[in-house]
Amino acid sequence: MNYLAVFLCPDGGIIRHQQTAEPMNIELGEFENRGEAVREACVVLECEHLMKGVISKGRNKGGFLIVDAQEFVTV
Repeated sequence: MNYLAVFLCPDGGIIRHQQTAEPMNIELGEFENRGEAVREACVVLECEHLMKGVISKGRNKGGFLIVDAQEFVTV
């Protein structure tokens, strides 16, 4: 399944593109499961996994929500 990292602001809200209102994201690529995607995202994005696919850059620095392509449609 294809996974993406959706940008989160420090308060946990989703960061959206100013003109299109689409969630800002980075495509992570194809992984067998969410756990593999989260581990790779932590390395690539230099973050720490908090819980349930939420990874953080550090206290009050925002982070990312790891979602698969189907979940991204609902974000």
